Amino acid sequence: MRLATRSVGDGPKRAALVHGIFGDGGVWFEFVPWLAAHGYTVTLVDLRGHGASDRASSYLTEDLADDLVDTLPAGMDLLVGHSLGGRAVLDAVERLGPRRAVYLDPGWTVPRDFVFALPSDESGRIPDVDELAAILPGYSRTHVENAHRALQLVDPAWVAAPNPVVPDIEPPTPPAVPSLLVLADPAVAVTPALQRRAWAGGYEVRVVPRGRHDLHILNLEATSRALDGWV
Repeated sequence: MRLATRSVGDGPKRAALVHGIFGDGGVWFEFVPWLAAHGYTVTLVDLRGHGASDRASSYLTEDLADDLVDTLPAGMDLLVGHSLGGRAVLDAVERLGPRRAVYLDPGWTVPRDFVFALPSDESGRIPDVDELAAILPGYSRTHVENAHRALQLVDPAWVAAPNPVVPDIEPPTPPAVPSLLVLADPAVAVTPALQRRAWAGGYEVRVVPRGRHDLHILNLEATSRALDGWV
């Protein structure tokens, strides 16, 4: 499936950003100007079932990865994936062959008791902006409004029973391309054992002190520092 995309910036280097579950390309609105200022043209991707991309009958990690391969050019300078996007990027990175890959607190080992659920009431109503702000502490008002917009565009089939299949995945070692793993403190879905395996296998691993899962939203300045030397 070819995904909906839009590009920002006009730099000679090429980057693509892949969002997490229940988001879309718009979640990067603060991150993009920083990256574009480093000389990039940035492509924002909407994963299948999110944003302006088509809905589908299957939402497995391999489906998401195949979409990235169908949509993005090979040989980009930088490919970044957050959370669910970090799963998709890991599966697609060898085929896309970017010069560098960055994984922001990727969803590689989802806790067994984790349940994917849209924040809606029994009628399926998405919370309004004020209600959502209470669910997303630390988000700016603009980020809450953006999250509200993105939630309204998610295909409800994403969370229909049975819940999405998200088996643990392990990064290949050595990495297919030079790769940076940037983690929240603590990481949400990368176990300490997997962090050690990634480090020993050739991934550079950096932790954002007191960082939370949505690093590019809640910890932009610290996340930018963590990317020093990689952009």
